[in-house]
Order: sequence, then structure tokens, then C-alpha cells
Amino acid sequence: MTQGSRVVVVGAGPTGLFTALGLARKGAQVTVIDAEPRVNDSPRANVYMLSTIKALDEYGLLEDALRVAARGYEFNMRFPLTGNVARLKFELLEGLTYTYTLHFGQNVLAEILLKHFLELPGAQMRWNTRFVSLAQKADGVEVSVESEGVQDVIEADWMVGADGARSSVRKALDLEFGGFTWPETFMATNVYYDFDKHGYAASNMVAAGADWHVVAKVSDDGLWRIAYGEDANLTEEQRRARIPDRFANFLPDRAEFELERANSYRVHQRCASSMRVGRVLLAGDAAHATNPIGGMGFTSGVQDAKALVDALGRVIAGDCDDDILDYYSSERRRVFLQIANPSAIDQKRRVQETDREVRLKDEAEFMAATTNPEIAKMAMMSVFQLEGKPYQPGRKA
Repeated sequence: MTQGSRVVVVGAGPTGLFTALGLARKGAQVTVIDAEPRVNDSPRANVYMLSTIKALDEYGLLEDALRVAARGYEFNMRFPLTGNVARLKFELLEGLTYTYTLHFGQNVLAEILLKHFLELPGAQMRWNTRFVSLAQKADGVEVSVESEGVQDVIEADWMVGADGARSSVRKALDLEFGGFTWPETFMATNVYYDFDKHGYAASNMVAAGADWHVVAKVSDDGLWRIAYGEDANLTEEQRRARIPDRFANFLPDRAEFELERANSYRVHQRCASSMRVGRVLLAGDAAHATNPIGGMGFTSGVQDAKALVDALGRVIAGDCDDDILDYYSSERRRVFLQIANPSAIDQKRRVQETDREVRLKDEAEFMAATTNPEIAKMAMMSVFQLEGKPYQPGRKA
């Protein structure tokens, strides 16, 4: 694989690095650029569900992940209104290849991916390199970048934008990013606190109306993630100052905690009008953005990367016409719009619901699901729908 195999990936998050690693393993010469000086370690995704564990296994990365990860063996949906807890124990679900979730920071996964990527011929990582613009030609892309005040042009045959929800690549393509932005700001905090002592699972959603929150283990040394909603009109300083008061409503015994780090961000339900324009493709949050409750955004991004590696790899190898890239675009948009997006919206509604009667109805549904192995298994297996349908020549998504 030589002719037409130069690829530039913009964005060194997990989606970009999954894509870069997969294409480099297929023989492509891949350059990843990122405006940051290193892997971004701010609190982001930290729970890896079954379809992501499958992807890690397929990429030969599961052993690396298991060395750094905590494992979760059940999911809890907690209902403060009644004190009930719906417990979904994965071991009760027969026929699953993976009966656990993995828990570790998204930045740690990026480091694992980067290590394997840089071991390959033709792999290059350029930090402190900002994407400026692009110019497409019939047989390639000229990517203008800037590093430490010096401008440069990288010539490539293909380009992938995996640079997040504010994607400069998507904006350069002048693509519509249709949908909406949620009114509140999400706070993501990493905190040392003994949730294990209080019987929490490694993954927990707490359906508490205005005091909704998500609690998930980050590591086995007592570090946990607490995510919740905050007033978007407050400054970052004001949101941080409110953390002790908010935690007083979250922590079971209001004991002391140690805040390791915190940051806030706006969340969206949006999707690009296309994930392909000529020789430029989008993946992950650059292509679609969703609220993080339920992990639909990160999980979808990993599946984007897998699908893109397969599609573009086949084109570069000469095994397939480039209409497979149109299918990649339409099918990944379908998966987001029909599966990930409505699921994430529903998950958010359920944990934030304020109407008492609706909350009790939701609770009854969850409690019934966790006592019925078939319903519970269907819920767990639903994440595999995010893989989408395989390409068949002439088939439309």
C-alpha cells in the first residue's frame, strides 16, 4: 500500500488515535496533528462498555487496558425518591463475551493508542500543531497548519477530522451541525471518596431530579467521577465554588472528600449534515455530539473509527470503490440519529425527571428490567447496535 496512502488525522483523542492506529496497521502513512502540547487529561469518558471492550480486543489492546483498568460487574440505577436501587448484574446475563465494564481515564486510553501507533512505520505525531485550513484537489488534500508561529502545508491523499464538537475541520468544510445545545453546563469532577463502602457499583446513575448525578469509578485507588448539571450563567470559578454544596446532596454520608480535578463543558445533540466531503472525512464528536449520560458519544466515536478504518483502508488498498466512503457517512449518521441520539436524550430525561409520577413509573420499569435476565441482556446488547450495518456494494444506509 503506497500510492494514495498518506493520511492526516486532526485530533489526538481516542477516536482520532483509533483511526490513526488502524490505518497505519494497514500500511498507510499517517500523521496526527493536535493543537495541544500533549494528550488532554481533563475529565472526560472513563467507562468502557461491551462494544468498546470488543473493539479494544480486536485491536489487540485489551491486555494493555486490563493492566490499568478497574472492572465493573454491575450497573446501578438509584432512586432517592424511594431509596430503591435497580442492580443489573452482568454475570446473570448468559451468552455475553464480556461480562464487565472497564474504568479508566480517556487520556490513559489515548496514551495506550499513541504508544502502539508510534511503533509503526510512517506514523508521526505532531503536537502544538494547529489546523488552519484545507484545499482539496482531485487526488489529494493540502492541509495548512501552524506550529509555534510557523505555517506549513502537509500534503495528503486523505484527511480525517476527529477534532471534537467544535471541529475546525467541520467548519472549514462549511457543513451544517444541526440539532440543539442543552441549556445547562455539565460539571465533570474527579474525587477521592469511599463509594465502595456505601455499596455503589462501578457505574451508577442517580435519578434525583435537579440533583441528578452520575457516579463512576475511575480507578481502584479510590478515585471516582461525579458528573452533574450546573447553571450555564455562572462563571467557572463560581461553579467550582459550589462543588462542596452540591456534593452535600450527592455523598451518602457527607464525609470529607478530596477533589482531584474538575472542569465544565456544554453538551449538545447535534450531527453534521455529512461525514464526507471529497477526500475529507469526519469521525467522533467532530461529526456528532451528544450528552455523555449513558456513554453514547464515546462509544459511537470508537465505532466510527472502526468503520472508517475498514472503509478507507479498503479504498486505499484498491479493494473497493470510494462509494464505500459515502456509505460510511450515511450509515454512521443513521446510527447516531436513530440509535445513539434518542437513547442519550432518553437517558438524560430519566435521570433529570422532576415529575413524581413519571419518576415512579421510570423506577418501576428499571426495577422490572433488572429482575428479568432477558430484558436486562437486551439492554446490555443494545450498545452493539452502534456498530451499524456492514457495507454491501450498491446498498444505501
